[in-house]
Formats: sequence, C-alpha cells, structure tokens
Amino acid sequence: MNAGNYRLLMAEPTPAGRAAFGRMALPYLAKRETLNNLQLAVLDHVMAGRYPDAIMVAAEDVHGDLAALLLRTPPHPLLVASGCVPAAREALLTWLLTLDPDLPGMVGPLPDTDHAVAWWQERTGRRMPRAMFEGIYRLRSVRAATRAAGQARPVVAADAALVTPWLAAFAAEALGRHDGDARAMWDSYQGDPVRRLYLWHDERGRAVSLAGRSGRTPNGVRIGPVYTPPTLRGRGYAEALVAALSALELAAGARVCYLYTDLANGTSNDLYLRVGYERVGEAAEYRLEAS
Repeated sequence: MNAGNYRLLMAEPTPAGRAAFGRMALPYLAKRETLNNLQLAVLDHVMAGRYPDAIMVAAEDVHGDLAALLLRTPPHPLLVASGCVPAAREALLTWLLTLDPDLPGMVGPLPDTDHAVAWWQERTGRRMPRAMFEGIYRLRSVRAATRAAGQARPVVAADAALVTPWLAAFAAEALGRHDGDARAMWDSYQGDPVRRLYLWHDERGRAVSLAGRSGRTPNGVRIGPVYTPPTLRGRGYAEALVAALSALELAAGARVCYLYTDLANGTSNDLYLRVGYERVGEAAEYRLEAS
C-alpha cells in the first residue's frame, strides 16, 4: 500500500509473517540500539512467537530503505521508534488512525514520541497527556563497591505466592497500572528462555528484593522489573541485586545492559548510577485521556 512518497509494509498476521517482518525491521531499529532497546526487545519477543496480536507496520522510501516503523502489542501502548523520518512516521500514523482510533497511549524515546503524540492529538482532537518521563540507561561494566550482604538466585515455580504480589505492586507503583492480571505477569516469565526473574536473599536467607531480565537486543539485555517491598527499602538490597544481575548478564555474553527508569524517582536513578549505569537518553509514556 502506498502513502504519498512511501510504501507501507505490514506484517502478515501469521507466525511466519511476523518473523519475516522482524527480520526486516531489526537492522533498522538496531542502528539506534540504545534508544530503541525497548522496541528491539519487544520485537524479539514477537519473532519468538509471543504477542500473536502484534501490529507492525513500516514505511519504505523510493530507494527501498525503511524510513519509519511502528509496533504495538495490544493492549499495550504504541511503541514509537527513534530515528524515523517525520513524514514517513506520519504516513504510518495516518494508516493507524483508521485501524485503532482509540489508541490507549504511546511510549518511546524523545523527541520522536513527543512529535507522534502531538500529531495524534491534532488529528483526533483527543488529549494524550504525559504519564511518565523516563531515563534511558546503559551499562557496559558494573562499578565495584561494597554492597548489601546476600546473594541472588533465580526465581522458581515455588516462589509464585511471594513474587506474584510483588509484580502486581511493581506494576501499580512504577507503571501506574492497577488493573493488571498479576498471575498473567507471573506466567509471562515461566518457561521463557529470555524473560527471567531473580530474588536477592539477605544474610539471614530472607527474600528481600526482586529484579529481572525482561528482554534482549542484538548486543544486550533489558533489566526490569526492579522491586523491593516498602518495609525493606533503604538497605541497599535492590542495588546489590541489580549489580549482581547485570554482572551475570555481562559474564554470559551481553555487551551492554539497558533499563528505563522514572526520572521522578530520584532514589532509583541514584541506585543505577552507583551500579554503573549511565543516562544516555530520555523517553516518555503518554496515555489517552478518558473522554
């Protein structure tokens, strides 16, 4: 399908079609791997067979090169990629407007996501205010430091009763999502070779903090979620676990670790800096205002 100077390429709604689209889209997103680490991790999941309802569309210019790409895994917000040609992105949004006029939100790096949201609001007349301003962080080596005593271990099936409420609490506190299915969140980490959860046990053997690996990129992995129950905070458990998990991933072959963090949460941002993460960009999540 043509849209102005661009040819729109849509993923066929089959496993083979989504995988083929992913192979085409991956090099485009990987040109800006750091800023597109979330998009790349989700694309990897789609290519592996998760998110069978994924919506993926790209714009190809007259030279046959990709100029823009959008990805959505309902019911989650639209993922906006860094580096899109504005006119090509607008061609994709125009197509999406006919398919999903009640888009629940957008998330992605800035300023690209700001521009996409402004276009959408102007065309629809509906407000999509910013719900979260986030930092994009990258780590290449863990900073040596004396940290809380204890050790990390992988989460196992027997941990469900402990971990499931923590996942729900993380979603509510960090993402503002109070209607999620905590059991579905737990299930999404079971039997998946890419998504893994870890617990930090203190010197007394108590589970005191949770962190995970949520996805992978061509050269690295995404770290998250990270959660410590309120009564156990301020003791360095999350820092020790994130440091241990990041070191584990680097030792296993990842060249870099990525994560997003709420820039309004100074405690978590300071934690990641102490571990060795550096802030390399900004992102934002926007959510459609109820009419």
